[in-house]
Amino acid sequence: MEGRANVETDQDSIERLRVENAGLRKEIDRLREQLGRREERTRLILQAAGEGFHVVGMNGEILDCNPSFAGIVGYDRSELLTMNIGQIDPRPPHEVVMVIEEIKARGSLRFLARHRHKDGHLIDVEVSSHLVQSGDEQFFSAFSRPLTEQLKREQALRESEQKFRAIFDETSMFIGLLTPDGDLIERNRTMADFTGARPGEARGGPLWEAPFWVGGASAGERIRECVRRAASGEPSSCEVQIHGPGGRVATLDLKMKPILDTLGQSVLLIAEGYDVTELRRAEAERAALQAQMIDAQEATIRELSTPLIPLDAGILVMPLVGRLDRVRIEQLLERLLQGVVAQRAATVILDVTGVPVVDAEIADSLIRAAQAVKLLGAEVILTGVGPEVAQTMVGIGIDLREIVTLSSLQSGLHHALGRSRRGGRRSSSPRRRDG
Repeated sequence: MEGRANVETDQDSIERLRVENAGLRKEIDRLREQLGRREERTRLILQAAGEGFHVVGMNGEILDCNPSFAGIVGYDRSELLTMNIGQIDPRPPHEVVMVIEEIKARGSLRFLARHRHKDGHLIDVEVSSHLVQSGDEQFFSAFSRPLTEQLKREQALRESEQKFRAIFDETSMFIGLLTPDGDLIERNRTMADFTGARPGEARGGPLWEAPFWVGGASAGERIRECVRRAASGEPSSCEVQIHGPGGRVATLDLKMKPILDTLGQSVLLIAEGYDVTELRRAEAERAALQAQMIDAQEATIRELSTPLIPLDAGILVMPLVGRLDRVRIEQLLERLLQGVVAQRAATVILDVTGVPVVDAEIADSLIRAAQAVKLLGAEVILTGVGPEVAQTMVGIGIDLREIVTLSSLQSGLHHALGRSRRGGRRSSSPRRRDG
């Protein structure tokens, strides 16, 4: 009986172990299936990856790669699996070995390199490589990302920056970049050369405090107001002067323009200085020339308004036309005295027929003119004196005894010519005569 019981117990144990083994085999199959799905998923991801994935053995042979890597270097996958990484990397072998040793030491490395395409041209890439330990096996897994388009964009950006810098520096304008607070960030070569600035000098401080402005606090305040308006979004301008080399001073038409962000806020200010020195000089010369022309015109008008006509036998005639005022009387006296001296005149006829009004001041001025001429040794004949003028002169008590007064210019000429023919000098007792 005991023997039979022991046999049954052994059979139960065997059955239980058989069931457990079946369960373990089922679990192993499940794990294998799961691992297979993961491996397949990883393989599909690597196959679809845009970056070139490749596996390299410790001796440099290419163990595996995805289609992207094959496409980058222009080989079929089957060809690459027979090649060494040195056939792809154009660097000297000792440099390749140095990179491999650095990856071993650090475990991973990201670096810039070049891959040689099947047709021979070189491709700039960024490589991210890792040292992988799988049991007793070691290898390198790496991703290569082509940089051709990125480098083209960077090159285009550099060329664009170079063009901007060339325009910025070579323009004849004075250009500065400012913060919205007015601090000078950058200035172009034209401005730097003119002000004698060294690289980096006078950056960071307010533009209006720069030492090269002419005019001190007054100029600084104008520039500061210009900056304030531009920072508020409103273009502004002011005219200032700036010190240059050799004591030179330039006049600038300084314009401030804001650079706005998407919200309309000023993020930078552009200061553009247009050199208007020659323009202002030309304007000043033109103004001076215009003033000279005006003076010449006024002199001509004065001559025309106070004509002095020389006749034979030392006789000068000055016919006066229009209203007389203090200025015209002074011009009359100056021209009259100069004419008497220049022509060595013995007789001067002042004809007031064309003067509509002679007030007390004008009458007195005419008498003073006659007295001044008399001091130069010439006789004065006043013609064209009408009743109103005579009444005015008598009313203010003017002494006409030293002046010959006649009613018309014709009678005055007749009188002067008669005296000249008779050889007489001047009457000792002047009197009024009718024409």
